Amino acid sequence: MAAYSSLLFAQNQPANTGHGFNTSSVHMHAVVTVPATLALNDTLNFGFLPANAIVVSVILKAPTQLDSNGAPALTLSLGVTGTPALFKSAVTTVGRAAGASVDITNAAAGVLFKNATGAKTTVIGTVSAAAATPVAGTLECDIEFYVEDVVGSPA
Repeated sequence: MAAYSSLLFAQNQPANTGHGFNTSSVHMHAVVTVPATLALNDTLNFGFLPANAIVVSVILKAPTQLDSNGAPALTLSLGVTGTPALFKSAVTTVGRAAGASVDITNAAAGVLFKNATGAKTTVIGTVSAAAATPVAGTLECDIEFYVEDVVGSPA
């Protein structure tokens, strides 16, 4: 029987004490006020991911209804500058129902996404389809990530 090990295991470092292989996760939690005039292709700037951030999970939540039509049309995407649907593409589960609604699924491309740009990058929401009957409210975004060391950093 074969055994395959990660560098973390091979170097026998306990969690959150080794340099470069263990890190603590961080949450970027942001709330954007959404006007009743929200329209197709409008952009919501949530915050930034630092250089070398690796995304673990993404949550998008509307605490209240943002499209009150009986046949709601609102869809939202979530990503980063240059790839606006990286984490979520045209989500139909957020902002359409009365009360709070949330989407915790992540697009495959966004799972363990690494910001390899060398600089911080903006997390953006985009209106993929406008609301049939728009309602003002808020959108919340929570992204859990950790930051990898830069190659060549001191041990």
